[in-house]
Amino acid sequence: MSFRWKLTGALALVAILAAVGTYFLAAKALGDRFQTYRQQEQQVAGQELAQLLGQFWEVRGSWAGVDQLFGARVTVYLFRQGRAVTLSGQMGRYLLLDREGRVVASGEPSLLGRDSALDPVLQKRVEQYGIPVVVAGRQVGTLVPIDPAVLTPLEQDFLSSVRRAALAGGAVALAIALILGTFLATELCAPLERLIHATQRIAQGDLAHRVTIRTRDELGKLAQAFNRMAEALQRSEAARRQFLADVAHELRTPLSVIRGNLEALLDGAFPLTPESLAPVYEETLHLGELVEDLRTLTLADTGHLNLEKEELDLGELVAEVVEAVRPVAAEDDVQIKLVREPDLWVSADPRRIRQVLGNLLSNALRFSPPGSTITVSVAKKDSEVWVSVQDQGPGIPEEDLPHIFERFYKVDKSRAEGGTGLGLAIAKEIVQAHGGRIWAENQNGARFTFTLPQAPKG
Repeated sequence: MSFRWKLTGALALVAILAAVGTYFLAAKALGDRFQTYRQQEQQVAGQELAQLLGQFWEVRGSWAGVDQLFGARVTVYLFRQGRAVTLSGQMGRYLLLDREGRVVASGEPSLLGRDSALDPVLQKRVEQYGIPVVVAGRQVGTLVPIDPAVLTPLEQDFLSSVRRAALAGGAVALAIALILGTFLATELCAPLERLIHATQRIAQGDLAHRVTIRTRDELGKLAQAFNRMAEALQRSEAARRQFLADVAHELRTPLSVIRGNLEALLDGAFPLTPESLAPVYEETLHLGELVEDLRTLTLADTGHLNLEKEELDLGELVAEVVEAVRPVAAEDDVQIKLVREPDLWVSADPRRIRQVLGNLLSNALRFSPPGSTITVSVAKKDSEVWVSVQDQGPGIPEEDLPHIFERFYKVDKSRAEGGTGLGLAIAKEIVQAHGGRIWAENQNGARFTFTLPQAPKG
């Protein structure tokens, strides 16, 4: 069974239960209220009749002939039922007891002469509903309703008409509720069906498909979230394909060099000497670096990048890396200047931070002209430790700045030969794994900065 029919059925069941429950509660409340009203009306009418009967006694001095007042009958035509009904008059609904408790007048002749002292039911009715007939301060009789719970045909017809009206109203309300419920179920299910269709399209590979957003409620927000998810999947798929293409391209060059040299050696074009094997060895080293870089990025993507953190002075670590790189920089006639503050403690993996700083310094050396200076600074700002590497090279083109940390992205391929294009991407993953930030900017050259959270002194 579809969700639409389940929802429609649930709404219909709720509407039916509400209509039936409302009808029975309304009918019961109406019956109880009407019964209370009848009793109050009988009491008021009984008070007025008791005054009239008191006047009768005052004139006659006894109850002789009073039974004629209770025998009056009235004929009423019930239009709804199409029949005539003969009813007792107002006094015919009561019975009159004398001072000794005997029935001297009643609309029902069978009750005449009955003694309340000998009839427990009549005695109880007298105690509950009896209205004294008083003349000159002396009670001469008691007026009692014959049966307060018994409805007259007119009263029964009135209650029946009210119940029929309530039933008709409930039926109309139920029909309206069912129509509105069906419409609501359709309106709720239509966006879900569009989402299901869009999900199927995405599963079939159509990552460009989007859901039309028509509302701003929760379903509209769900559609927005779905579109954002589809957009992220599309970007991820494009990045994956570009990544595979870049990996294939990066692997093709060293493999081609290795194959070409080996073929030349096998064909005898090159002699088997250390000099002829050197290019093959260098390309295998390049392949090893590329594989290791890809492994590092894969571990970072899956959240399994192993960090062996320890408390260390970041300034001391940076100084060690700078001293290790200084001889290489001297060969290119580039000086490295270190500016650092003391006691800059962080919780970090020293091997990984050396890798980050090594990538930044290697990148700075690659673009630094002879006679220039690379400035490395380590300082505290707020609750972070900032490490910056500033060169005096041409800087980074503005259009390349947003992509500088993307994988295999090279600003100047002709000047970046020999690199894998993954160094900055790896540096970003390592810094973020430590809870820090990294960015690039132009300040009289390229300036790369990364931060690490400061830790208490170890």
